[in-house]
Amino acid sequence: MTNNQLATQTKRDITTDPSLLTGADIKKYFDPQNLLTEKQVGQALALCKGRNLNPFANEVYIVAYQNNSGTEFSLIVSKEAFMKRAERCEGYDGFEAGITVMRNGEMIEIEGSLKLPEDILIGGWAVVYRKDRSHRYKVTVDFNEYVKTDRNGNPRSTWKSMPATMIRKTALVQTLREAFPDELGNMYTDIDGGDTFDTIKDVTPQENREDVIARKMAEIEQFNKEQEANHADPEPAQTEEAIQGELLDGELEY
Repeated sequence: MTNNQLATQTKRDITTDPSLLTGADIKKYFDPQNLLTEKQVGQALALCKGRNLNPFANEVYIVAYQNNSGTEFSLIVSKEAFMKRAERCEGYDGFEAGITVMRNGEMIEIEGSLKLPEDILIGGWAVVYRKDRSHRYKVTVDFNEYVKTDRNGNPRSTWKSMPATMIRKTALVQTLREAFPDELGNMYTDIDGGDTFDTIKDVTPQENREDVIARKMAEIEQFNKEQEANHADPEPAQTEEAIQGELLDGELEY
């Protein structure tokens, strides 16, 4: 292999450097069913590059689906990418986070997400510190305001299996946004429901946009858990093609 070929190969390492992504890469790896228009591909590419988000590292997910008016899509920034961005913020000096419960008629804040069986989970809280501020940033959130539910009003996905963990994450994300509005104010995670370019009203007659996104995020979480359990280390392109190919399936169902 010549030096020019080696240089080209290094330059095109899109699995580690999202700035090298092209529209052709988006189509090849994340739109195998060819659902996205050229405009939508350009929008997805602009978000990944503009915010330095790597889709090969599960930092951002493309969720596309078809409705009566054509294909619509959302891009969802993972919580892990959000936290990495927060760590790079100038002045960041750590955080504390936990849950709020009712115990024997008294409201108690607990650090972390471990509660007693008889505790009633009512919310989450977080505190973020900045080296360049004389005060801390604290946000408390109501569980009922953020919990994702199905049509019957029951918690779904990880909000059902890990409610304390989810509300703690929600409080932390909200607090980090308030502490660093310039850097994080316009970034949204799977907890929020996604970062959307186009307004999506009807996905299918049976499902709405939030149902689709919540189900697909649950499938991604399950996939990642299985990978960790099997100690698998697949190549990024292969892993993402499998995940994103499913994300772009027009027949989505929770």
